[in-house]
Amino acid sequence: MIRIFYLLSTSLFILFFVGGSQPPVSRQLNPKSLNGNISLTLQHGLWKLWEEEPIYQNITLDLSCNDAQCDGEVWAYSPRFNKEVDHQGTVEVIQTENAWQVQAKLNIQSHPWKPELEPAVYEIELVPYKDGLIGSYQGNYQERQLLGKVTGQQSSLQSRSIPNHQPVSPREHPRLIFRANQVPLLKEKAKTDYGQAIVKQLEQALAGTIYYDGYVPNGGYYAAGYCFLSLIKDDRSSAEKAWQIVEKSLQNPGRRIFEQSPIVAGVALAYDLCYHSWDEARQKKLTRWLATQTVNLVNGGSPKKGWNSNAWSNWNARARGAAGLAALAILYEPAEFYPENKFLSESEDVWRMMGIAERNISRYLDLALGDRALGTEGDHYTTEPWILTIIPFLQAYKNVVGQELAPAKTKWFLPHYIMRLVEREGELAMPAYGRHRLSPTGSLFALGLPLVPDEFLPGVMKFFQRYFAEDGNGSFGVYSSFPHIAAYALLGYRDDILPVNPTEIFGKTLIDRQKGFYVFRDRWQDPHDFIASIYLKKEPLRGSWSFPDEGSFRIWGLGHRWAKAGISKARKENENILARETENTQGAKPVFVKTKPDGSGVVSLVQDNWLRSFAVDYSGKSGSPGLFVIVDRIAIQSQTDYLPKTWIMHTEGKVSIQDSTFTIESSAGKTLQGTFISPQGVQLSYQSTEQGGVIQATGINNFFVVMTVQPDRPPKVIIEGSGTTAKVKVGKQNITFAENRIILN
Repeated sequence: MIRIFYLLSTSLFILFFVGGSQPPVSRQLNPKSLNGNISLTLQHGLWKLWEEEPIYQNITLDLSCNDAQCDGEVWAYSPRFNKEVDHQGTVEVIQTENAWQVQAKLNIQSHPWKPELEPAVYEIELVPYKDGLIGSYQGNYQERQLLGKVTGQQSSLQSRSIPNHQPVSPREHPRLIFRANQVPLLKEKAKTDYGQAIVKQLEQALAGTIYYDGYVPNGGYYAAGYCFLSLIKDDRSSAEKAWQIVEKSLQNPGRRIFEQSPIVAGVALAYDLCYHSWDEARQKKLTRWLATQTVNLVNGGSPKKGWNSNAWSNWNARARGAAGLAALAILYEPAEFYPENKFLSESEDVWRMMGIAERNISRYLDLALGDRALGTEGDHYTTEPWILTIIPFLQAYKNVVGQELAPAKTKWFLPHYIMRLVEREGELAMPAYGRHRLSPTGSLFALGLPLVPDEFLPGVMKFFQRYFAEDGNGSFGVYSSFPHIAAYALLGYRDDILPVNPTEIFGKTLIDRQKGFYVFRDRWQDPHDFIASIYLKKEPLRGSWSFPDEGSFRIWGLGHRWAKAGISKARKENENILARETENTQGAKPVFVKTKPDGSGVVSLVQDNWLRSFAVDYSGKSGSPGLFVIVDRIAIQSQTDYLPKTWIMHTEGKVSIQDSTFTIESSAGKTLQGTFISPQGVQLSYQSTEQGGVIQATGINNFFVVMTVQPDRPPKVIIEGSGTTAKVKVGKQNITFAENRIILN
């Protein structure tokens, strides 16, 4: 009965959308608008038996088109059918008049370790609808006729071709970090002052400790470091040291895919850099090993050993980044070099595996990363896979394939962290989110230099030079953990760029609209810079690391951390939020955003019946260099909404409380003073924690707090009225709350 109803409903849909006349919601098809990567999702386009009954699943086809004419190859993905597998096929455009008709023929692979393929054929017809496409399809898979809806959209992850790119020749090495024809230039760069400094850092880093086990085995990266030294100095002894490390790395595989990924990535880089320093027996041995590892990493592992193939997981990023890097390393090797198995025995198979790895990485970039490079799983679990496998893959893909993958997103990765980092006691740190609360090191910036677009280079080089090059610690981002990064540093470092203050390039506010993340910075100058941020978690993806940090804020400034993260445990009491009985973890949505050129701004968010407005003022009108206002309003929906709620802010320093006011004093004598305008009779308390302390304010109804940060005595807070309708004046700054936002002046 369910199947009959389904067929009837889809038949009506087809009659309405593809019949004699177009629906009024559609518009005339313009082939010129169908460009780039286009995804078509077919409702119930696949099926499999479950307890003798067919279960239908959606399948998404990814096309690459130009004026409605598409490349012949099509890839498809059906995560509920089998999220470890991507299905390959062909596509043909039938017509582009009035409606867009395409025919797709796919080879469906039911399981990654089963090479048997089942054909599926789909006839698809689409018309424009709002910002996308809508239509229907009919198809056939495993002797069942299929009918259903189709929705289509253009992807924001458009690749960009490298001008004048020369295809890689068979057995051309190196190719992953730089091409063979770039070696003479790098040798010249190694003779410059900065080049000599980078090579010296490499040699010092190679004297460090190699870890063949642990969460990040780095033997392969050490081997790659020695191979780069061998290449740049024409030193064959370094290539021999690299081979010894490679052999030991092969003898000590990672206990899970998680740990195996950096081993594979490092060995792939070493293979590429030392290729012509090693004999054919070594080349063949590593080609076969890398081929086997490519298949294993593409096909995934066992959830019992922690494997997580969700597109936004750092496990997926680590594994598929390493798989793609390995595949690009061994592409176009002699046929006899490949293993004799059914999965990968020739270059065509290698290219296919690389394509699947690239698709996984594209989905990672699309889902895990926001439009300004905020990572869904938090800062540490975002930067770690980028350092280990993602950036090396992106650079290799650029060299070998001649394409920049998703440059609109990846170009923001270094600027994102530049705008959030500030110096303290000689070290860079940032108000982090997610697990471990770790800040990125110079390795990330050295590794990413070759991928920075020209328009961003002046700001990035200013940052890099101040902290990691001649004006900084002189490390150039090369440390004993990852010696191979010296190759990226030498390749990407530019002394012909006039450095520019980063805020002149990137502005003083950083807004990731996809994830709902807002950063307000007053300047980029010294350890006294102000940085305030609030995270809405607009895309609360499940199935990976996630913290209850919807609406959580951070405030650093004048060299002190006034509002910081609590301990790295996924509990609401460790975030700076309003704890309440009815809260959920479904993320929050912005309802008001306004920013100013000086870095000031207001953001308001809504989650269920909770509205939080967060205001930052760097104008100085308050008599304080930093004014911060927070209003939390609860819409009464049930009896539980009348219960007391607790406003939480983690901090460090000496805290004192008097009535409705709290004061935080830093060791340097600077202060933050917070005054609660509402609720009436608020109860303030302070408790020491493992990493400082936490201020809690408990009360009924809404919260309205005004905070100022200053080098000495705080300005006076004048209050007229009560509750969220009160009028507050601090210095020359007027503060009110109306509708859904804080209003300054």
